[in-house]
Amino acid sequence: MTDLIGRLPLKSLNIFRVVARLNSFKHAADELCVTSQAVSLQVRSLEDSLDITLFQRFPAGVELTPAGERLYQYVERSFQLLEQGICEAKSCQQRRQFRINASPWFAIHRLLPVLGQFEQQHPDVEIKITTAVGFPDFAAQHLDCAIQWGWGQWPSSAKQLLLKDDKRLVCAPSLINTHKQLNNPSDLKNHRLLCTELSVSLWQQLSNTLSLDLLLEQQTLILDSQASQVEATVKGLGVALISDEVALEACEDGRLIMPIWKTPISVLNPVLLPGYWLVVGEERQQDALTLAFKKWLFNTLKDDARFAGF
Repeated sequence: MTDLIGRLPLKSLNIFRVVARLNSFKHAADELCVTSQAVSLQVRSLEDSLDITLFQRFPAGVELTPAGERLYQYVERSFQLLEQGICEAKSCQQRRQFRINASPWFAIHRLLPVLGQFEQQHPDVEIKITTAVGFPDFAAQHLDCAIQWGWGQWPSSAKQLLLKDDKRLVCAPSLINTHKQLNNPSDLKNHRLLCTELSVSLWQQLSNTLSLDLLLEQQTLILDSQASQVEATVKGLGVALISDEVALEACEDGRLIMPIWKTPISVLNPVLLPGYWLVVGEERQQDALTLAFKKWLFNTLKDDARFAGF
């Protein structure tokens, strides 16, 4: 079938659909600005290639055979799709593409719900959103900017903290028992430590801050998202460092408790405060659209209590 499609002449198929629509070689020739003989030869060549009789020929004109009628339906639909595809391809070529890679949480909770506002302000721009937990490859993905969780540790000169993401140490009430207490930081060595791939380093920094000897490779259970981390913590599967707002809500309704500290862990050491950062591609720092996006994004976040400031 692939070899057959590869041999099909697009020109002959187009002539076939015009003849089929007009039921006349002559009228088709007039519309296509060619001779009737040329039209007849192209149709005959197509019939020979397909080994299908497409038309019944009469002195007054032509009429599609049942096989020709069936083929015409598909050819007409195919040409319409082809024309639509070409128009859309031209449109894409003319529109500026703006590519953003964002942390899944930020994309779902902060970016996508309001992105329509920015799209309305820039209708000539095609915005492409991708998500990733780890830091993306700007060059390979042709990114304009990224929004990532961390401490701003990436090799870029154009990065700015958007939202602070302070954490609280929490666990389920059922986790505490006489055999595995959790009254002091040193008790952490007796518990499973729940985290995401990126927040393993947060446990390491907490361990360093408190001079603890936590065996992270043995104690940590790495989960795929904060939602999974919260669910595992509520089920009593371990101790977790949960975002401030989420932790407080879960503690208020009794699902979690704060067994050691009643304050965010950044009180212990400011370096324990991660956040969501805007990272701009080096060559995009002075790009007008990128600057417009940055200004718009900051304005959408300014009323958030965790906003880091302009």
